[in-house]
Amino acid sequence: MVELSGITKRFGSNTVLNNVSLAVNKSEVVVILGPSGSGKSTLLRCATFLEEPDSGVVRIGNYEITAGVHDSNRKSKIRALRTHTGFVFQHFNLFPHMTAIQNVMEGPVTAKRIPQSQAKELSYELLCKVGLGDKSDCYPSQLSGGQKQRVAIARALAMHPLVMLFDEPTSALDPELVREVLLVMKQLAKEGMTMMIVTHEMAFARDIADRVVFMDGGNIIEMGEASNIFDNPKEDRTKKFLYNIVNR
Repeated sequence: MVELSGITKRFGSNTVLNNVSLAVNKSEVVVILGPSGSGKSTLLRCATFLEEPDSGVVRIGNYEITAGVHDSNRKSKIRALRTHTGFVFQHFNLFPHMTAIQNVMEGPVTAKRIPQSQAKELSYELLCKVGLGDKSDCYPSQLSGGQKQRVAIARALAMHPLVMLFDEPTSALDPELVREVLLVMKQLAKEGMTMMIVTHEMAFARDIADRVVFMDGGNIIEMGEASNIFDNPKEDRTKKFLYNIVNR
């Protein structure tokens, strides 16, 4: 479903991603771990060309883009790739002047030209799915952080994405609000949604991941089944990271 090949990204003289390659199968949940600055979030952003890779190829479903190739179809290719990719950000990025249901409707109406009535029905169903049917007419300022993030998940799902990308979706939340977001993500995994998740929630990662990828210094250091990475990591850098997380 997702194939990232030879992704390199530099900011000035700093190489943030160093020839990174990663494939994700349909219905697979891949969790990306690593210290701050390891390139995790940049990899997700490069997968949707929110950051332009310096080199490499991104393929999501049947949509493929080669970095640096600026042909006449490039903008439409990027638009199509993004339309089929759900992205949930750390800080929600909801439109403050729109209600919850209007936030969810915006993508289907503007990008897919779905009629307002149909989009509203779909959006209400998705808000119910994430447990917020009774908050559909609330503005973001009237919602808790966990509720805002669940609206953001519903908004991403409204585009019927091939894959969902989560960039530290709980790191901006108070601890007591984290669980409600993780429960929604677990349900999506059970339903077979293809997912790439950057998170520091270790228990959640162990529970939900089919595979875990550990990154450091812009490289994939180790990759494998969740149980193997958590219980028997092979690389010293992975061992040190997990030890520090558990004992912090």
